[in-house]
Amino acid sequence: MPSLRDTLSRLLSIPGVRATVLVGREGLPIETAGRSDERLLESLGALGASAFGTAEALGHEMGQGRAVAAILEYEGALVSVDPLGEYAVLVTLAESAASLASVRQMARSSRDEILRQLDLR
Repeated sequence: MPSLRDTLSRLLSIPGVRATVLVGREGLPIETAGRSDERLLESLGALGASAFGTAEALGHEMGQGRAVAAILEYEGALVSVDPLGEYAVLVTLAESAASLASVRQMARSSRDEILRQLDLR
């Protein structure tokens, strides 16, 4: 069975993906993979989890159901935040929106494997 880092590293095979971070819902890092320094990876995970919490609160206030993902687009990058159950969030940093569909599809297809590796399924 591949390691959690191996599973996350598959996202790095998508053109334009620079990093991915698995964090708890409170933003504490669980595992990282990417071509960035550790401090950036930790910040990416913590702030991505925080942004997702805000998106969830907004959806709740609007009565639109639970948040299924958050996409943050910047001039030079895109951040995708995908929840993995109640306890974890996958935050992925990409160079542009061109890789978004592949990132989202791989995050969904890897969800159960990651949860098994975390022993949450």
